[in-house]
Amino acid sequence: MRILIANPFGIGDVLFSLPLAYAIRQADPKGTLAYWCNRRTEPLVRFWPMLEEVFVFEKDEFRQEWKRSRLGALGQMGRLLRTIEGRRFDALVDLSLGWPVGLAGWLAGIPQRIGFNYRERGRFLTRKIPLAGFDRKAVSDYYLDLLTPLGLKRPSRPLFELTPPDDAQEEARRLLAGQAKAEPDRRWVGMVPGGGTSWGPNAPLKRWGPDRFLEVARYLIEKFSCSIMIVGDAQERELCRELGRNLPQDRMVFPDTSSLAVLAALLARCELVVGNDSGPMHLARAVGAKTVTIFGPVDPYVYGPPFEPRLHRVVLKALPCRPCYQRFRLPPCPWDHRCLKGLESEPVKQAARELLA
Repeated sequence: MRILIANPFGIGDVLFSLPLAYAIRQADPKGTLAYWCNRRTEPLVRFWPMLEEVFVFEKDEFRQEWKRSRLGALGQMGRLLRTIEGRRFDALVDLSLGWPVGLAGWLAGIPQRIGFNYRERGRFLTRKIPLAGFDRKAVSDYYLDLLTPLGLKRPSRPLFELTPPDDAQEEARRLLAGQAKAEPDRRWVGMVPGGGTSWGPNAPLKRWGPDRFLEVARYLIEKFSCSIMIVGDAQERELCRELGRNLPQDRMVFPDTSSLAVLAALLARCELVVGNDSGPMHLARAVGAKTVTIFGPVDPYVYGPPFEPRLHRVVLKALPCRPCYQRFRLPPCPWDHRCLKGLESEPVKQAARELLA
């Protein structure tokens, strides 16, 4: 079969589809598998080993072009659809939860269009899976449900693993050698004090306090003689620098990079990564780092790592009001976000201590 997976969302959502992509490749080793993503996740998807081709559509770029020239924007879209049509795909696996991707698949002549019928938006799909929202099980499990309409079996052991490309690993080594005040091949613990970019202005509502991260970082430096690698994107630079300024300079680096491939290589060098529920934490898990993930309003059973005590831990404050993020909605909080503000550093220290020991 020739299959196209489409996922226009961010890093975490795209990584949730990694087991699905591996399962399709394992079930059909001689088939063709391609991926349709946005501009931000393109560098990540391009080093997935099971893919033959990657297509990119960035809606912000399309909107900008539409403002300049509607004819130009339509031409841009037409060229993409003609390219996809030329590949003669047998099936589209649409993870977008909307109708435009299904319409594009129909216009590109893809006969099977499989996806979720969220809020009756699957009108251009040929096989519609009812969906009110992601709850009760992991998002990756929902994605694996789409194997059945393809006539494929679910894997007995879903794969969630990536190896950063060689050039990214070399760039990661160069960055660490340039910043580390001592030997670069030391014991690294990653820290993700930001995250939640896909939530836009609500991103801070997923973040634990920077003072708490500082407490954990200082504890791990003293307890395990490790060094801290601070990770964040362009919008989080000041947050990361603030954390770094308060740490021993010979035990801290902030390898500022915009490359997801290099970020993956940096995280792969970490023995442990501690951070907020975010794309970088999922990426850390995929490249083999142990993780301690801090959850606030979001359900870790849905959006968290698999519960493998040897490798990954989830830390949260048990409250009757959480998780309040349900069916893609975050209601106003009448309790001043106590799920994160009330979470002390000791449970995070304990989880990190157990994994490092």
